[in-house]
Amino acid sequence: MSVKKMSIGLVGLLLGLAGAQAHADAPNYYQCKGDNIAITFYDHSGLNNTTLLNVKLGNSKYSADGTNIESKATVIGTVKSLTVKILPDVEVKKASFIIPTINLGQNFNSEFVRDVSFKSQLAITTIATPFISTPYIGVVNSSQYFDLNCKASLVVVPL
Repeated sequence: MSVKKMSIGLVGLLLGLAGAQAHADAPNYYQCKGDNIAITFYDHSGLNNTTLLNVKLGNSKYSADGTNIESKATVIGTVKSLTVKILPDVEVKKASFIIPTINLGQNFNSEFVRDVSFKSQLAITTIATPFISTPYIGVVNSSQYFDLNCKASLVVVPL
């Protein structure tokens, strides 16, 4: 096979692959459940900057919106966090969960994928902040991890 034929075939294959997934949307609604845990995250920052994170741990419920939600992009996905407890000069507790990068849209079989299930984890992190004159000795940011079963979907809000 000549280099020219192989190049044409490769270009055709790449164009075909690009055309098969011409459009992908990022989900904006996430639901996660674990052992006595429920999380919902809604991000529609394009419409009235509406971003909400709700975490239910046992009988305790925590909510945050907008700038009260911490977001950090990492290689394993985006970590979304909210503060669940502040005890001045002792500790700060944060609940954080991981959202992997997900694309929704038409797949290679021409099926429209509207939602995707995935596994994640919730980390409850206690950050030691004691008011002492020497450095805190020990694990400063200790965490407990909980497995989550999640679903990501795209919620379209009619105008």
